Amino acid sequence: MTGSETSKKADPMCPDNFRIDRTPGQTAYVRRDVTAEQLAALLAHPGEALKSSPKAEVRRVGHWVIKESRTGGAVSLTLKRGRHRRAWLAALHLRRNQVCVPEPLAFVEKTRLGLVTGHLHVFQYLAGFRDVEQFALALAKGGAGPDTLRLFLEHLADAVKSLERAGAYHADLSGKNILTRDGAAFYFIDLDAVIVGEEYEAGRRMKNHVQLYDSFCDLFSDTLMVPFIRRMLPESEDPRMWLPRVRQEQAERRARIEAKWEKQGVRPRRIRDELPPAP
Repeated sequence: MTGSETSKKADPMCPDNFRIDRTPGQTAYVRRDVTAEQLAALLAHPGEALKSSPKAEVRRVGHWVIKESRTGGAVSLTLKRGRHRRAWLAALHLRRNQVCVPEPLAFVEKTRLGLVTGHLHVFQYLAGFRDVEQFALALAKGGAGPDTLRLFLEHLADAVKSLERAGAYHADLSGKNILTRDGAAFYFIDLDAVIVGEEYEAGRRMKNHVQLYDSFCDLFSDTLMVPFIRRMLPESEDPRMWLPRVRQEQAERRARIEAKWEKQGVRPRRIRDELPPAP
């Protein structure tokens, strides 16, 4: 039987402004103002390829991005259903807590004989945005003064703190997974790496600070980076102990990554290489 259903009890996959559409072989969680016909037309459109990997195929269709799974067989997808729903649930949770992420439109699970055979995640395309590493590089190339750079990092630190206030941890918080258009408002992406409802303990905070320090330390000196990291620290942490650990762990992280690249024959990608030569 084809039709739309409203959940009888609270379903974290389907908040009030969404509905559940169940059709043979498919369950869709979709925004209420989108008709089943509109969603079908969107999913059928070939769009513009953005990324293809063994795990997923990503394409853009107008204002939306469609990420379609290509991971494993039906048994694996069914057993890992919670993992594949993580980005959708994270987006709903973060938006509910005033954290900026691409707007979610629909999440579709394809099924056969009770097993999940695939899934699609549809969310907003952020036109005109750049990741914060590229935004910072543009500021540096453009000769931005220290006050401009400091304000940019303060806004970014406050955005990162909003994740903690929302009870969320982003396990891959490098600058490439944070987008901005103006250096004041920031959107988090790669929400598959977000874990909701678990303690943001010191180890996780350190990992995030190392990731962020690694994103910017080639561009900015510690005159800017130290206040940036300190702004994200709770009062319970002593920055005199914390900051040397961040520097050390970032250096070790960078060495591991570049050793892996060398082994693979990949040229190291360093943001400082994109800066013009010093006069």
